Amino acid sequence: MNEFLINLEDKPGAMAECCEVIGEAGINILAGAGIASGTAAVVMVTDDADGTKEALDSIGVTFTMRQLETAVLHHAPGSLGVFTRSLAENGINLQSIFIMKTEGDEVHIGYSTA
Repeated sequence: MNEFLINLEDKPGAMAECCEVIGEAGINILAGAGIASGTAAVVMVTDDADGTKEALDSIGVTFTMRQLETAVLHHAPGSLGVFTRSLAENGINLQSIFIMKTEGDEVHIGYSTA
């Protein structure tokens, strides 16, 4: 699984263009988040990395594709803290994290590291 870190202009419609071209290619967006402060970026996970790369290339946006690791945690207070502390204690720098789904007493996460 991969994530896409997409650099955008901080203007109305910038994210919509990316989402539309991905959707038009028949690709489902599984998770995502965006932030803006002068410049804008969105990070997303899709069900077709190669197709997403082609779709984003077709509109000329700048993006980085990174490997996304997955883990299943106990869905309880503090479990994410334990997980992220374990990464830190092993010298692993967390780049991104997604909550992919919650199911009963489990939470499925995706994350990338440097």
